[in-house]
Amino acid sequence: MQSQFSLTEFIITSVFNMFYLAGFIVKDILWLRVLIIIGFNIELVYHFRDLHKPEWAEIAWCGFYIIVNGWQFTMLYRERKNLKFTDEELALHAKVFKNMPKTAYRKLLNIAGYEDLPIDFVMVHQNTTIDKLALISDGLAKVEVDKSTVSYVRNGQFVGEMSFLSGNLTTATVTTIDETRCLLWDKEQLKELMRKDIEVEASLQMVFSSDLLSKLMSGKGDQSKI
Repeated sequence: MQSQFSLTEFIITSVFNMFYLAGFIVKDILWLRVLIIIGFNIELVYHFRDLHKPEWAEIAWCGFYIIVNGWQFTMLYRERKNLKFTDEELALHAKVFKNMPKTAYRKLLNIAGYEDLPIDFVMVHQNTTIDKLALISDGLAKVEVDKSTVSYVRNGQFVGEMSFLSGNLTTATVTTIDETRCLLWDKEQLKELMRKDIEVEASLQMVFSSDLLSKLMSGKGDQSKI
């Protein structure tokens, strides 16, 4: 009888710990909250297994964690439910920011602005510093090093991200060769947001890495970096 009871304990503890593990594995923080709450509810019941001598300290802590995570879940759910995006913003999210939670994406958009650029507009000059980071929403621009065209940047690609990340001078001149619509961020304002919000910072670093990889895969190597 004792061995059967111990086996039951092992199964129950394994179940709620699997929910905790799953919570730490998922990327979406909303699902993390859900899985953690389920895990703590199972653990709470487990601590009542001896009705004559419940483990009150553990029960109290489980209840506290359930309340805290439940509150956080409610706030996150309300925040996501009220998110609104234009068709253009949704298209950019699907193309460029698909791995970024929409709450973080909304914060990113809140400090950005759109600008329509004419043909032959110089977006970035070689060997200078940038004060804005640009993402091409629609259009095409050429990348020149010492007045020689080495590559092109188009829809869904950043302009100036390497200089933004490193703080170094730009390595190329970027000029529009078509009417181009861009999403622009002030460099200092964006860096401040990244310092304050770890979710935005981590997600944006992944986006930059993906953007760099796409430029390298275009066959232009390091010359595609600006």
